[in-house]
Amino acid sequence: MPPDKDHAHWTEEEKEALISFLSEQKISGKMGNGSFKPAIWNTAADHLAEKFPNQKGLMKTAEMCKGKVTSLKTVLRDINLWHACSGKHWDNVNGANIVTEDEEKDYQEWIGVQRLFYFVSQY
Repeated sequence: MPPDKDHAHWTEEEKEALISFLSEQKISGKMGNGSFKPAIWNTAADHLAEKFPNQKGLMKTAEMCKGKVTSLKTVLRDINLWHACSGKHWDNVNGANIVTEDEEKDYQEWIGVQRLFYFVSQY
């Protein structure tokens, strides 16, 4: 992952374009052994540069694209776990619909425990 000063600014449109591009690559069989080859990440960065020539901040690199996908996977895992464990609804408009301070506190405590469990289970 690039140093903090090199982090890219990502718009929703850029994230959607990245995921859409990678989905097309997967469908066309360009994914090997469960992950994309380095050439696909380079092509993804080129695709974003062409589609969004006036990107805010740094132009996306292959490493930045890969990091963004990893980050999005983490968010999706957290959403799915929260939904499964709490039974609470989640959507793109309202998120987890956490309204009160108590709900926010419960969520933050829960997600902290889940991330700790996930980190520990990796070793």
